[in-house]
Amino acid sequence: MTTTLEPPVSAAPAPTARRTSWGVPALFTATTFLGAGLLFMVQPLVARLLLPSYGGSSTVWSTASLFFQVLLLVGYGYTHLTTSRLGRRWQPRAHVVALLVPLALLPIAVPTDAVPPTDSSPALWLLKTLLLMVALPYVVLSTTGPLVQRWYSWTGGPRADDPYFLFAASNLGSFGGLLAYPFLVEPHLTLSEQRVAWSSAFVGFAVLALVCGVVAARGSAAAITDPAAALTPRPTGRRMLVWGLLAFLPSTLSLAVTAHLSTDVAPIPLLWVVPLSIYLATFVLAFGRTTRQVPVVATRLAVAAAFVSSVSLASNNHLPLPVTLAVDLGTLALVGYAAHARLAADRPAPDHLTLFYIVIATGGAAGGLVNGLLAPIVFTTVMEFPLALAGVPLLLIGVLTRRTGRYHPAAAGVGAALVAIVGIAAATGFFIKYGEGQAWKVALVVAGAAGLGWLLSTRPRALAVGLLAMAIGVTVGLTSVSLHNERTFYGSYRVLEDDTTRQFVHGTTSHGRQLLDPAQRDIPMAYFARETPLGDLFESLTPRDVDIVGLGAGTIAAYARPGDHYTFIEIDQAVVDIARDPDLFTYLSDSPAEIDTLVGDGRLLLADQPDASVDLLVLDAFSSDSIPVHLLTEEAVEGYARLLKPGGALAVHISNRSFDLEPVLSSVAQRMGWAAGFGDGASGPYAQRSVWVVMAPDQATVDSVVASSDRWRPIDGSRQVRWTDDYSSVLSVLR
Repeated sequence: MTTTLEPPVSAAPAPTARRTSWGVPALFTATTFLGAGLLFMVQPLVARLLLPSYGGSSTVWSTASLFFQVLLLVGYGYTHLTTSRLGRRWQPRAHVVALLVPLALLPIAVPTDAVPPTDSSPALWLLKTLLLMVALPYVVLSTTGPLVQRWYSWTGGPRADDPYFLFAASNLGSFGGLLAYPFLVEPHLTLSEQRVAWSSAFVGFAVLALVCGVVAARGSAAAITDPAAALTPRPTGRRMLVWGLLAFLPSTLSLAVTAHLSTDVAPIPLLWVVPLSIYLATFVLAFGRTTRQVPVVATRLAVAAAFVSSVSLASNNHLPLPVTLAVDLGTLALVGYAAHARLAADRPAPDHLTLFYIVIATGGAAGGLVNGLLAPIVFTTVMEFPLALAGVPLLLIGVLTRRTGRYHPAAAGVGAALVAIVGIAAATGFFIKYGEGQAWKVALVVAGAAGLGWLLSTRPRALAVGLLAMAIGVTVGLTSVSLHNERTFYGSYRVLEDDTTRQFVHGTTSHGRQLLDPAQRDIPMAYFARETPLGDLFESLTPRDVDIVGLGAGTIAAYARPGDHYTFIEIDQAVVDIARDPDLFTYLSDSPAEIDTLVGDGRLLLADQPDASVDLLVLDAFSSDSIPVHLLTEEAVEGYARLLKPGGALAVHISNRSFDLEPVLSSVAQRMGWAAGFGDGASGPYAQRSVWVVMAPDQATVDSVVASSDRWRPIDGSRQVRWTDDYSSVLSVLR
């Protein structure tokens, strides 16, 4: 079923143009595709270039993301002003300058003063660095989508009166660039080669854009008339507001799904690529259509899917992992398509195309602002996900017809039964009992929720209020069972307690446990227990001066003795506050050693430490899906080497569900001429299996550790993966 929105303003009649071959649309499509692909490739490239200078702080990523969103709006604003003021004859000529100026700044490179001074704001220094590195070429690329479409509307070519098919090509290019970088570019090219390749591709894009500009400026004889003669009325403020909201909803939902899945469900490597790919694909499908009708059935399915996702959240994510992923990603696909199809159906005439894209970009940027900057400040959990789901039913307002809103009275009884099934299942932990042979339970609840959502989709306002109430209830329920809830730019933290222990949790990853019994609080637990490779290492080396990158609950402080000096380096001040709060954990407050805590990126702060100052350096920052690659490159380990005293060692915690980091450390050890050992296992009631690597310039130091327990062996040198500041790929160590 489809329906049509309020009739859009009719486009001006297409000029009586000469017969145009399909070479022109092919040229404009190729230019759009390449420009969008380069736009999405340069963002991870710049991030990798800046990693050694700014470290792995997520603030770096959020600041850079906001920077790129602002530049996108600048590019769209430039396009709107120049096309409306200069017209089809002069705008392409003026754009030649914009295309040529960035060529003088290629290839892109990190400025010599990229590292922020200690007395200045890293965020402001980063913005300045990004401005110098990539601002001009990025702004030029950001104009491609709306500008090339506007140019094409001047050519008199096929579909020149409705050039929005090029928007589908743009998003397809974005999709290609998004996947190309992690899977094709990064694994096969060094950073130096990436810089040159991207810059060369930009030159090729500039040539294509110049040709497009020439074609647009010539137009057809009938097309080159007074630009103001055929202008249609400007879209109303209400219409533009709807555009912005339709762009905002899938943007915020995409980011919310990514945060929810990677934080609360499963830290799967490169998982962020999937929601973003789905988001872009829905643009391609929606704007690839020629119809101006809104797909009502697809929109109702999106609302039903949002209801299923809300029920999954209410069950505290006890659905099986594949089902949870399918439900949440399916919801994003349906919602993204429904919202973008409604945008496509209400697209204006080409006269207001650039204004249309400014509004869309503003709505998308608002989603990034809410999720990336505001949500971590306002919420202690990933609350933006259920809130975005609550907004999905609003897609149906103004779309449903009276006939659509009717259903047989018997449906009320079916709906009541489904409400009972879904409510009881979610409230009683029905999913927790799921096991082999119990798939029918999950199927029943998912089908029941989907059916109920479909029925309730005919009452979108009421359903939106219901989902909002469910979101608030779920959040209150989750936070009430935790001793402490906190969220920052770096993650969402909870402190949980059972009858005997207290646990520090970041998403689905545990970062420390402690016994509640005061007489046993000094016993290290889990990955850091005495019956683990780390315990063997401390017993063998008996270090006095220890630096640790990664704090967690501060468990390693349990190994300290009077007179020892331990320095913990942690990127998030909130983690330091939790570990130092004696009402939560007491490893730091009970320690007899002198304990210091430093806040910042580990590699950067270690670079400020004095030479030959530590007996043991512990890196404990690799147990999630986001690997801080810059901490394990050859250049990084060479920097750590100067910190070690004679007989000192480097210990790296590499327990990980997704990555095998032993080949990386094996390669580093061989190239530096160091000895290395590999530890794996655990025993005893308080220990949890963990994997460690110890490295040292002195063979005797490693030999003493390897001989201390059967949990240790010499490192396997048969497979090696080399990581440098110029080249590294997480795909090379994916299990």
